[in-house]
Amino acid sequence: MVVQKPESERTSPTPVKFSAAADLDDASRVRTLAIIDKYRELGIHGDISLPQLVVVGEQSSGKSSLLEGLTGLSFPITPDLCTRFVTQIVLRRAPGADAAVKVSIIPGASSSANDILRARLLNFGHTMQAKDFGNLEFTELLDEAAECMGLPTSQTRNLEELDKRFSDAVLKIELSGPEHRRLSIIDVPGLFQNPTKYQTAEDRAIIRNLIQQYVNNERAIVLAVIDGQNIDLANQEVFQIARAADPNGVRTVGIISKCEPGQQDEEQAVLKIARNEVIRLQHGWFVVKNVSVKDIKSGVNTSQRQFHERQFFNTAPWNELRRERLGIGALKSFLAQVLYDLIRKEFPNLVKEMRSLAVDTQRSLEKLGTPRQTSDDQRRFLTKVAINYQQDVSNALKGIYSPKLRERSPRRLRMHLRRLTDEFAARMRYGHLMPFQTVSGEIDPEYASPGGRDHQTPVQYLIRKLYRESQGAELPGTFNPALLETLFRELSRKWKDIAMEYIRHVSETVTIYHTSALEEFISDTDDDVRRKLSSRLDPHQRAAEDKALQELRNLMKDEQGGVLQTVDPTFAETLAQTRQERALARLASMGLGPRQCEGDEDQVKPQITMEQGRLSNEDQVVNDIHDILKAYYKVALRRFTDNVVLQAIGRHFLGDKSPLKAFSPELVSGLSEAELGDLAGENSTTLATRVELGYRAERLQRGLEIARQAGI
Repeated sequence: MVVQKPESERTSPTPVKFSAAADLDDASRVRTLAIIDKYRELGIHGDISLPQLVVVGEQSSGKSSLLEGLTGLSFPITPDLCTRFVTQIVLRRAPGADAAVKVSIIPGASSSANDILRARLLNFGHTMQAKDFGNLEFTELLDEAAECMGLPTSQTRNLEELDKRFSDAVLKIELSGPEHRRLSIIDVPGLFQNPTKYQTAEDRAIIRNLIQQYVNNERAIVLAVIDGQNIDLANQEVFQIARAADPNGVRTVGIISKCEPGQQDEEQAVLKIARNEVIRLQHGWFVVKNVSVKDIKSGVNTSQRQFHERQFFNTAPWNELRRERLGIGALKSFLAQVLYDLIRKEFPNLVKEMRSLAVDTQRSLEKLGTPRQTSDDQRRFLTKVAINYQQDVSNALKGIYSPKLRERSPRRLRMHLRRLTDEFAARMRYGHLMPFQTVSGEIDPEYASPGGRDHQTPVQYLIRKLYRESQGAELPGTFNPALLETLFRELSRKWKDIAMEYIRHVSETVTIYHTSALEEFISDTDDDVRRKLSSRLDPHQRAAEDKALQELRNLMKDEQGGVLQTVDPTFAETLAQTRQERALARLASMGLGPRQCEGDEDQVKPQITMEQGRLSNEDQVVNDIHDILKAYYKVALRRFTDNVVLQAIGRHFLGDKSPLKAFSPELVSGLSEAELGDLAGENSTTLATRVELGYRAERLQRGLEIARQAGI
């Protein structure tokens, strides 16, 4: 809590010297500066850069004395303590009866996610008559503001273990009275060089970053205060910070304070800088004389200060400088005009930025969707997402794609599935263990894998081997029918692995589609919702893959587990054609071409029979088995490939029980309130984002309305 002074010490406040700002007046300027001041009050300065005057300087550089001269407000100077927040001083003209002081706090961005802190900062406020506001009241007011922000006050003794050392909130002090003219100045805490237990190295880093933040604003005029008693600019760190942000010196006003009688060479060094000869600034340099300790103790007022300052600058060597660059009065007039010119120049772009940001903010809010605080809100949200998702699934499976989708977008689902199916069919064409042969004994090109990657040993070697191993009681020239089943199982051994890989690729593709679709219909700020939905739907995906693999096992069992059978007429046709080709090939080997084979069937048959008789029983059987197996393999391959595509993939990944159909309005309607809250309840990040976007949208709309009414 702030320690209150005894009543006896509060009876006669020393009035603040308000008349110091009396030279800053212009009818147009009043209206223009009022708009920017209102924007800052709304908090728009946290969204876009506002034109402003920013005073920066190191501790003991004379910055506080300069501010007193510009505003009439005397900041308390406490050794080893630093200000821990930014202060905005606003001067307004008002009738004498309305002369007053109003103090408030503009919350910073960090309070957007903390409604309690934000409300406390917004509720902070003091208004009093100007005659009742003195230096003692000002000191107490600063302490109350610090306490409201959660910062240490002048009464805090333990400064070494603080939960919070600085605030991004801005203390706004509005001074109104008949002697005032419109002006607004931002005061940033002064930088110190040597850390102590009261002012730590961490404090120094924070202040340095804060100074950089303000001077980097391209719409800021930086009032860089340097100590005239330490005129080596290389040692003036704040000036170097300002120089880095404004290397061409177009936004910097140099102010040399503490100009006192000194050594001639020191005075000449100050004069050289003041003439803009050392570091050139577009706005040039000003020279001011601070109030001395003796003057403060003797109670020198503003008028007397200005009189003493004029007397001092009328003496050599200061009278060598241009009069409009000497003293607080000249500086005030210059700042009033330069700020007004800056606002007039930047205002059209500022409004344009506000309009653009307002549109972006509204889009971001729309992307978040409606608030989801109740179960009804959550159910409506999920139902809308489910409807959009199912419509996209329907289009994706039909091959209807938005032109906005990139060429390889995962949401072009049917395209990716078609590619995988074509690759599967191509691999199955070369999925035999050994290639079949033509009737002439060469490897059949239809079964020769590209590049010769497959085993090129003809299947007849395997047939002959297994035929010999399976010989039993059958008659010569015949074979055990079970041999065909064994051979087929061997030749189709690779089918399962090829099909399993196909199924897993399809499963991955469907999962990637699902993820991409949820990313489209649920915003990034609701990443938790996407993650929880995916987690809830994962069992459907795994179940579909498991069922597809079980379907594959059934298909493999059907193909390899029993007798070979088919009703496909192409089997008999292919076998008959192969046998005819084989017989003709044998005749051709005897020198009998097609013409010689023409004639009565009774004449040709003996020739064929005679030729066949030249083959051994084993060769004849091997050929017969080969031709039967080849004709059947072709039928079985086509049947198996189609069945995998239709039954394993189509039924379990794309059908009515597809995992793509799991997330539906029907599923949402069946969720309990607890499940809805877990799935669609807004997390803290989304809530904070929504609140911040709402605040931003409101203040930007109000800012645009102010600009419209102003007609600048």
